[in-house]
Amino acid sequence: MSSDAHLGDDVSHPLANVPTECYEILRHPRRLRVLEILGARGTRLSLSELTTALLERAATDDHTDRRRREVRISLVHNHLPRLADYDILEWDEDGVALVDESPVHPADLSVLLDLCGDGDGAELLETLVDPARMRLLSVLADSDRPQSVEQLAGRLATTDGGPFVDPDRAAIALHHSHLPAMAAVDVLNYDPESGLVTRYADAVSIVQ
Repeated sequence: MSSDAHLGDDVSHPLANVPTECYEILRHPRRLRVLEILGARGTRLSLSELTTALLERAATDDHTDRRRREVRISLVHNHLPRLADYDILEWDEDGVALVDESPVHPADLSVLLDLCGDGDGAELLETLVDPARMRLLSVLADSDRPQSVEQLAGRLATTDGGPFVDPDRAAIALHHSHLPAMAAVDVLNYDPESGLVTRYADAVSIVQ
């Protein structure tokens, strides 16, 4: 897979080495935990071993047989096939393992695991695992002062296509899409009337 994750040399973000076509698959906490476990173990795991490891990392103490079956079913019918479709891992009756030349490396996922926190983090991941929004967090991390939409648009504008192709288009995308979505999950405050964006230190620290 090719990568177009570098959307401007002046503004990098923590997932810059992850192909953007893989972002969709990384928006679920359980898939991140699967990759974390496989990366840490460095070996092929049986489906039973992987299920046990996921339960041990869960924020709940519910390790009943019913819960174990639920986790196993989600792996077999959802997460493992999708990760395999992206050539990130391989699995069969002998177990599950990362592929030798995976487009996603577990070391790149630390920022996403931070987003998960102690809960499942699904809403945060769904909102923020986006190349434009990760870059926006990086921009906000550079300043303690509120930033105007125009200032942010100027920083994010690039010449390689996408929603930030120029400052005007960037400002429109920020105002109508990115800033309201990010404000809704409490990673920043956006005042549409003043056009000012204020970072939340705890959220922005994710990208520092």
